[in-house]
Amino acid sequence: MIAASTSFIASVYVVFLLERGLDYKGVALVDGLYMISSAILDYPTGGLADKYGRGRVTALACLFFGIGLAVYSFSRTLYQFLLAEFLAAIGSALYSGAFLAWLVDSLREEGESEKLSIILGNAGILSRFISIMGAFTGGLIAEYSLELPFAAGAISSFTASILALTLTRGRGEVVEVRGRSYGELLMRGVNILFKCKSLILLTVSSFIVSLCRPSFTLTWAPYMRGLGAGKWLLGLTSSIFMATIGLGSYLGGRMTKLFGFKKSAIASILLTSLSYMSMTFANNPYIFILASIPFEIGFGMLTPTLDTWINNYIPSGERATVISLRRTLILPFNALGMALMGILSDLESPRLAYIFSSITILAAIPVYMKFSEKRDS
Repeated sequence: MIAASTSFIASVYVVFLLERGLDYKGVALVDGLYMISSAILDYPTGGLADKYGRGRVTALACLFFGIGLAVYSFSRTLYQFLLAEFLAAIGSALYSGAFLAWLVDSLREEGESEKLSIILGNAGILSRFISIMGAFTGGLIAEYSLELPFAAGAISSFTASILALTLTRGRGEVVEVRGRSYGELLMRGVNILFKCKSLILLTVSSFIVSLCRPSFTLTWAPYMRGLGAGKWLLGLTSSIFMATIGLGSYLGGRMTKLFGFKKSAIASILLTSLSYMSMTFANNPYIFILASIPFEIGFGMLTPTLDTWINNYIPSGERATVISLRRTLILPFNALGMALMGILSDLESPRLAYIFSSITILAAIPVYMKFSEKRDS
């Protein structure tokens, strides 16, 4: 449901901001606030999840995210957009460590932790296909009003909050850490992350990937509009992207099981780089869609691979704290990527941002190469 809430706005988000008077740098500013706020809040909210309950914090996260989307539907000025993004950032920060930690330790309780990558892959394709209807619906209702997709997303988030509160009770919690102080949990998270070489390397690789991702996510819809695509095609395209990233998640979960983390991650990076370069040659919206599909598959593959990989090195008691701390460190690079996207796109066109990301993302490969060939490394 939380994935569906964002899918309603996926095809019209940047278009909505541009039609309300912002340029690409303004879009980068609004999204940059979201990333910076999430980064600041992520680490402390991860500690809250470990101490007070991952299910409860997940429910609260969905509530805040829904409020942010509701505020967006009424926003008309830059300051109102910034407020909406800040509320959504609170929700995102609360959600980031809590839900994944709950899922990992729920599987451990059931003795099925070895199936994590496959389950994450299955969850990825399921959530994406559910989101397809939301994305296509968002494009259709945007023909009547660009505010409607945000309202639909808010309703979906509020529903997710109720489900999270009722369905996560009594599972995926590490009760013995409740006696620790909140400050002790936060310090333990820092020690775990910075004393583990493997976690440091995986975090550095995520810096690189996060720097490159905004070049596509924030430009594809307006770039297609510039190539002549109508709003209905944006909605359809968003649905196609949801399906392909879900397919990538499905493949990534199984590739990780068959070939190991290292080979799966490198394959994902190569596919993404190739796709970025292909986008620069697209001269109509349909060719652009074909060029973009490998990008979505590549990032879909990478998600279950990295989520499973990092959780091999994190103890259960501090899982949400460490996951959130990593995100706190990673998100500023996403914000920097947004800023670079805005500058490069306004200098010439998004093509310049695609070339930059196609080259830069390859820097993640030497980081993955530092791991051994062992599948569990």
